[in-house]
This record gives sequence, C-alpha cells and structure tokens, in this order.
Amino acid sequence: MRNTMRMSFWVAAFALFITGNIPAFSAASTWGANYFPNVPLITQEGKIVNFFDDLIKDKVVVINFIYTHCPDTCPLETAQLVRVQEIMGDRLGKDVFFYSISIDPENDSPAVLKAYKERFKARWTFLTGEKSDITRLRKKLGLYVEEIQDGSNNHNVNMIIGNQATDRWMKRSPFENPHVLADQIGNWLTGWKAPPRGDDYANAPELRSIPRGEQIYRTRCASCHSLTGNEPAGALGPDLLAVTRRRDMPWLLDWLKAPDRMLRKKDPIAMALYQQYNKLAMPNMRLNKQEALALLDYIDEETQRIQHKPAGDVVAIMNAWVREAHPDASVNAGYMTLVNVGPEAVSLVKVESEAFKNIEVHEMARVDGLMQMREASDLVIPAHGQIHFEPGGKHLMLMGPQEHLTAGQKVDMALTFKSGRKQTVSVQVAAR
Repeated sequence: MRNTMRMSFWVAAFALFITGNIPAFSAASTWGANYFPNVPLITQEGKIVNFFDDLIKDKVVVINFIYTHCPDTCPLETAQLVRVQEIMGDRLGKDVFFYSISIDPENDSPAVLKAYKERFKARWTFLTGEKSDITRLRKKLGLYVEEIQDGSNNHNVNMIIGNQATDRWMKRSPFENPHVLADQIGNWLTGWKAPPRGDDYANAPELRSIPRGEQIYRTRCASCHSLTGNEPAGALGPDLLAVTRRRDMPWLLDWLKAPDRMLRKKDPIAMALYQQYNKLAMPNMRLNKQEALALLDYIDEETQRIQHKPAGDVVAIMNAWVREAHPDASVNAGYMTLVNVGPEAVSLVKVESEAFKNIEVHEMARVDGLMQMREASDLVIPAHGQIHFEPGGKHLMLMGPQEHLTAGQKVDMALTFKSGRKQTVSVQVAAR
C-alpha cells in the first residue's frame, strides 16, 4: 500500500481507538470498492464469487494466503486458525468470515482445496483463481513482499483481519495466542471501547520467565498437539505427554528437524502417524538440534509435573538425562533438577542404579583456597526449593557402567532420602 495510505490509515485508526466512536462508512470509503479489486475467485466447491461484493463487503473478515503443499508455515497457520475457529463457535459464517486464498492456483484446484480443508476440519472458505488476480489482492492487502519473490511460493505469512463496514483493518501474525486473536477479530473490529480504569500496574503479578522449549511448544506445536495425557477427539496430531518414553531420542530428533524427509523415506512410524491423523503431514518447523532438545526437555518436565504424585514422591524430578559416553569410558555423568514442593527440607543421601556399579553426588567446594570437585554425602533441598545437577556444577558421577548406553535408552535410578523414603526416576540417555 502507498505510504500516504498507510499513514492516513494509522492516524484514522488511532483516532477511532481514542474516541471509541465507530462511524459508518460506505462502499466508496478509503477501503471500499474503489480500493479492493472485485476479482473473481473460485471456492473449494467450484462456485465463482467476487472478492469485494461476495466476500468482504460490510463484513468482518480474516484473510490469509496459503498453498496446500507448503511443507512448513501454511499447515501451522491453518491449524492455528482451526483453534480460533473453535473459540469463535457459531459466529463463524454468520458475523465473522474466514478466507484462505491459494497463491499456487496452478496446483490448488477446488478439489485439492476441498481435500485440504477436510483434513484440517476447517469450516471456512478456501479459494483459488487467476494468479494475476491473487497477486493484485496480496498487494492491495499489504501481504505481497517484492523482495522475497524468487520464483518459488515464498510469501508473507501475516494475515489481515478487518471490518469493511467500519474501515478498520489490522495485519496480524497467525501465530498469535488464539484467544487473543479471537478477541481481536470478534471485538476489536466492531464495538471496541476504552478499557475501564483498574488497579495500578505496580500491583500486577510478576510474570514467570518462559523457557525456550515452552515457547516453541506454544507457538509451533500447541495448534495440533495437546500435552495433557487426554487427547481430544478429532485432534490434528497425537498428545505429547511422555512422548520421550514412547519414542527413541534419535528418532524424535530426526522427526522434529525434518519430518518431511522421514515421510519421503517411508519411515514406518512416520507413515503410521500420517495415516492415523487423516493424512495430515507434520510440517517442517525448521528446528535445529538445540531447539529440538529444548522442546523435548519441556515436554519431559511437563510430563513429570502432570504425572507427579505428591503422596508417594519426595521431590518432583525434571529434565533428567544421562550423557551418552564413549564405549570405553569407565565413568559418565547424569543431570536432573530436584524440586522440593513440601514445607520441610529433605536430604538426599544416596543414588543407585543397576546400570552402574556406583553413583556419587559431586559438587564444587573450596579446599585450601581452591575450588575442587568433591563427593557430597548429604545434599539438602530446602523447603519449596530446588537443586540442579547440571554440566559445570553439581552432577551425578556414574562409575562402572554395566554396558554401553546409547542415546534413546532409559536408565532407572533409585534416590534414597535421609527420612528413609525412596523414589525411582527413569532417566533418558541423550547424545549431548
């Protein structure tokens, strides 16, 4: 859009937000029939419609551009909009309308779009048409970036939400929190009013810091996968609780980094999931190894939290793993976080495993003015506190392995506390 149009839009939008008054605009207003091309498009049912007259005139709309064989962002966009669709409920198709327009009309026929829509259980309209007309629409909606047009289907993944009757339009990320996005679509575009005065921000609760793995899950996984142990009916993908116990670590890492490659190779597990979930392919999220490991760590921690039973366990155990050692190594290292959720301090006095002849807890201590690693015979975890066994700090020294452990295996360890109570944890072997 021209700079002058963009500037006038934001000035007008700011004024509307300040006053809370929403004037009525005609089709001849700035964002009306004189601006949007009334190009013909074809729905997934083969019906010909006109963009302005039939799709957006006097309506609240959500418009994004996709192509059905996209290996990464388009499936995530669609899955995210399915979540928004569920929040909007019966408003969808009555006073709010979603449209997904293909940027690859050569391949995305109405039949292809219909099959894609059905795989995702989407209830909105998918459209195709002439490529030149679709490019005009992308430009008018501010979703065409000249610099990234390289002959492929590389495109701007933002979407537009708007109310043509009130001239209010916003560019949004499809990866916004679905509840926030639903509120913006359903409320901000129509009857928005200035929020009432509330308490001072100084009294607002402090927000917790979200780890990288949780960020990845929330932005890239939650659209298709639950993490509760209770997979909802019609889910687009499997529930991920305890997935690191159901799948080997090397397989999980390969799957998270390049699921499309594993499907091309006809990996049996990948193909079974593809068939089970309505032939909906796992998108390639472009995760590197560190990001994939962070995601799996978060899933492990959430699994421990959900499956934790306070009446039987002494502490909550998170992010437990053993490094894959060299086949000839006589010692290894183990790491985990122990969280004491109780009101009294507890003391860890022993760690044992059938996989090793002996396990010692080592920590750094000052000896004769120098920092040295030494065995700790009684490790206190304060009430509502935690201790971390981690590289470069406290760790479990695993001596005399009974066999060479490889990435993906599990090792059971028994923790004994000063009270006499014991607790067993299953620890993942990871290639780190």
